[in-house]
Amino acid sequence: MSKKERVKTMLDFLKAIIIAFLTALFGVFGYAIVNYERLDLVRALGVGLGAVVLIGCLGVALVAFFKELNKLEKM
Repeated sequence: MSKKERVKTMLDFLKAIIIAFLTALFGVFGYAIVNYERLDLVRALGVGLGAVVLIGCLGVALVAFFKELNKLEKM
C-alpha cells in the first residue's frame, strides 16, 4: 500500500468517525428535546456532559481529518 492510498484510507475512516459523532450528538440533543419536561439535574448534567464530550471528540476528529487532507495535498 502506497502512502497516498494509506492517507486516502485514513480520510475515509475519519469521515466515518465524524459522521458517527454527529449522529450521536444529534441523538443526545433529540433525547434532551423529547424528555425536556422530565429532565432533572442529574439527567441534564449527563446530557450536557455527553454533548461536551461528543463535541470534543468531533473537534479532534476534524483536526486529524484536515491534517491528513493537508498530507494528501502535499503528495
